[in-house]
Formats: sequence, C-alpha cells, structure tokens
Amino acid sequence: MRAMTRVAVLILCAALVVTAGVAAEYDGQDLDGTLYDATAFSYDTSTYYQVQVEFDGDEATIFFKNGHARTLTLDDEEIDDPHSISAFDYERATYWDLDVDGID
Repeated sequence: MRAMTRVAVLILCAALVVTAGVAAEYDGQDLDGTLYDATAFSYDTSTYYQVQVEFDGDEATIFFKNGHARTLTLDDEEIDDPHSISAFDYERATYWDLDVDGID
C-alpha cells in the first residue's frame, strides 16, 4: 500500500510540473493575461500595425483594430526589451517585432 501511495504522489507531482507552464515576463514581472497597447512590425508586409497584445507563456496574441487576431510564438518568454520583442507566426511563416507600451 505504501508503494502505491508513493506512485500516486509522483504522478501528481509530474502533473503539476507539466501544467505549471512558464509565464512571459519582463524584469521579474509576469505579463500573462494583461492587454497592452503595442506596435507590431510584419517582415512579410514591411508594415507597422497599431495593435493590442496579450501574452500567454511563450505566445503573444496580437489583436488588430479590424477585429482580426494572430497568435505568435515568442523567441523567448523572458523578455529583455519590451520595445524589441521578436516573434514568429508559424501559421503564416512570418517574423514579427513587437514594441509594447506600459511594461517598463
């Protein structure tokens, strides 16, 4: 019975580690779940867009004024400079740079 309890505890711990996830952060500040104003530059169109961005771990969803949205994958969830965040849109194979207001 004791071995079964140990196995159950190990399974529970493993499940918590898998679901914990890592938040996008800047200077120790968790950025996940907050909407920020930003400028997004698309390397595909060579155009700047005024957007809002919401972080979720290693992803950032950008919301355009026309109601469209794109989910980008951050190069790193540890953000060094909120005015130069590199991300990639795997669905459209496009690189983006984000300049986010209100973080620093």
